Amino acid sequence: MLITVKGLVIRETPVGDFDKMLSVLTAEYGKISVFARGAKKMKSPFFVSTQMFCYSEFVLRKTTDVFYISEGTLIEGFFDLRNTLEGSALASYIADVARDISTENTDESKLLRLTLNSLFAIAKGKKPLPLIKAVFELRAVCYAGFLPRLSGCDVCGKAPLPTYFFDIASGVFFCEDCYHAREKLFEDEARHINEAEGIYAGAHLIIQITPSVFAAVIYALSAPQERIFSFTLEDDALHDFSVLCEKYLLCHLERDFATLDFYHALS
Repeated sequence: MLITVKGLVIRETPVGDFDKMLSVLTAEYGKISVFARGAKKMKSPFFVSTQMFCYSEFVLRKTTDVFYISEGTLIEGFFDLRNTLEGSALASYIADVARDISTENTDESKLLRLTLNSLFAIAKGKKPLPLIKAVFELRAVCYAGFLPRLSGCDVCGKAPLPTYFFDIASGVFFCEDCYHAREKLFEDEARHINEAEGIYAGAHLIIQITPSVFAAVIYALSAPQERIFSFTLEDDALHDFSVLCEKYLLCHLERDFATLDFYHALS
């Protein structure tokens, strides 16, 4: 059976001298495994369309658990994102996260569009990479089922607040009074947290943020896809927003990413 599908290459693995296995993110089939015979040859008709980060239209032949490429036509190569090592590193991390949270035989249209928009923003080069990274992380982890509660203080309901305390593990915000009232409970429950790696290890990790960062969280989650990067933050607020989004994603996905470590080594 042949099917035609548009998809983004989010991983490529060499197989022998000339072939490769791809992970492709599609809207209607979710994440699929695609075998590209001869795609490593420069004269192959699949050479361009099967490159990493390429968004292509594929004609695929399906077997039991793997698709085989019959035709491939490049739609968008995002070649400009390779202009800087830092941009390429961020794109690799974004692809890794997309691969980690996507599943087979699932509607992944939202995740695919988010990933494409993020790669386009990197390639365009007009937005700070930390902002692109943070917005992607926050929306991606929400698509994975971990949506924070954004109604103000989770205890007393007070909003808006002069300062917010965000519980990374619970995904809730506290006002200063309620946070300090619960601080002893947080300390009693605390276990080891490796903050350098950003890995949650069973304790409450609380991040204090300003109203501008809280507003950025709300905007990043509520804006239409085509406008998710259409805001700015001062340097300090952008740093706090970036820290919050990264730690929230790592906590709830319960893993780290080598591509993230490499990105940070370059930043």
